Amino acid sequence: MSILHFSRWKTIAILATVMIGVLLALPNAVPADSRKNFPAFMSDTINLGLDLQGGAHMLLEVDTDSVEKNELRKQETNIKDALRAAKIRPQRVDESKGIVTTILRDENDMANALVALEELETRIDSNSLGGAKTVKISQIDSKQISLVITPENIEAIKDQTIKQSIEVLRRRIDPQGTTEMTLAKEGSDRILLQIPGAKNVDDIKARINDTANLSFHLVDPATFDRQKLIIAAERGITPSGTVFYPNEDGSGMIVDKSTRITGECLTKAEAGIHPQNNVGAVINFWFNGRCAREFGKLTSENVGRQFAVVLNDVIVTAPNIRSPITGGRGYIEGSFGMDEARETSLLLTAGALPAKLNIVEERTVGAELGADAIRAGKIASIIGLMGVGIFMWLSYGFRFGTIANIALGTNILLIAGALSFLGSTLTLPGIAGIILTIGMAVDANVLIFERIREEAHNGRPPVNAIETGYRRSFAPILDANITTLIAAVTLYFVGSGPVRGFAVTLAIGIVMSVFTAVVFARLITATWLRGTRPKTLPI
Repeated sequence: MSILHFSRWKTIAILATVMIGVLLALPNAVPADSRKNFPAFMSDTINLGLDLQGGAHMLLEVDTDSVEKNELRKQETNIKDALRAAKIRPQRVDESKGIVTTILRDENDMANALVALEELETRIDSNSLGGAKTVKISQIDSKQISLVITPENIEAIKDQTIKQSIEVLRRRIDPQGTTEMTLAKEGSDRILLQIPGAKNVDDIKARINDTANLSFHLVDPATFDRQKLIIAAERGITPSGTVFYPNEDGSGMIVDKSTRITGECLTKAEAGIHPQNNVGAVINFWFNGRCAREFGKLTSENVGRQFAVVLNDVIVTAPNIRSPITGGRGYIEGSFGMDEARETSLLLTAGALPAKLNIVEERTVGAELGADAIRAGKIASIIGLMGVGIFMWLSYGFRFGTIANIALGTNILLIAGALSFLGSTLTLPGIAGIILTIGMAVDANVLIFERIREEAHNGRPPVNAIETGYRRSFAPILDANITTLIAAVTLYFVGSGPVRGFAVTLAIGIVMSVFTAVVFARLITATWLRGTRPKTLPI
């Protein structure tokens, strides 16, 4: 079958594709107020990047030293739990200079202790055979055992910390998911944060630095020894395994340092009114299944004792456990108002940052610079389009030049429609990619038209020359565009930020240029041939 023959359904499919692309691109050309009346699928527009509409740019450094210290504290708790399960009472378990040292009371417990602690030497990747261990357990002498975290585990923890920090920042800064911000790992311990359109940088910095660390601790009996309490408050000296936290009224309590009930246990937190007296704000919370069982067990085994609810290193309440608390839900009351309860519940839901973030680079991009970039991009695009259009008319005559220019204009509209549909963010390098695509878009037409001209000069009739030109040009066009597409895809996966923006527009432009030149322009050419049936080709 001739490649110039288009069935009715094929023609409808091609025209429908072009029409859908035009409709998707249309919202970018109308004011925001007019877009409210458009259908849902036409509500999206091309998002402008930081360099085009201005905004905030920050480079955050993760405090990885604190990550290692937190992991050592966890291992300290794991050691105590493992020895308790083995019915071994250690004399002391302390962490110092990156090593957790366990001193046994009885050297006869050494063999059983080593067996119990071997379970802590798990693999970093539990799904793979072999591989590095999380910790290394070593016997120092007849009573002492040391635990160190392996370098491989430290790197894995740092990587996980950065991933978790990115997710927490995303929920804190953009809980609704409507801001087209960039959050990406930069180097080994840094996070790139770009928020297009951001005006209040101080508010963003406050959200980054704000914490909402929640934990539940059993109150230590030493709290009721006034002398020990004074020493803890003034000098920071507490009994082994305990820590001092202040109350909201300025006093304080000594509580167990180790706890498994933290803010990570929460599945949801929201502000509400006190359920008993309907006066004052509270923070309602819900535990996940594991922590709900853990909390139920904790309260069942410690009926009559006090437990402290610590929020941001301050004890907000310390009730007595009158009965086991099951069901996995509760509320926190304190001297905070509804606005503070609402903000705190948001931070609790987003989660606590696993490590402190330091702002090492900060700058604000003004909207004026972005407006200049857009203006320059428009001028460059218009000049490029006009230059390419004039060249095609001069080189291939009015008819074939017009066909190429219609395909080129359709290509630009389809690129805009695809960027709008995908919700892509257009940056200055992205504009460069579009301008580059304008030049590349006619490459296919040049190959086709040169081949048609060659076949016509060899004496072939018009229909045969056009059909042969399209057929023999298809392979070189495909080869050239596939190699460029491979480069664009490689740039996308290897690069980041603006490089990705360039790669996206380039890749979309390549696909659309092949469609408009090989399919849409061929349909226009076939329609012209059927309507005019020329004796010679004006090319």
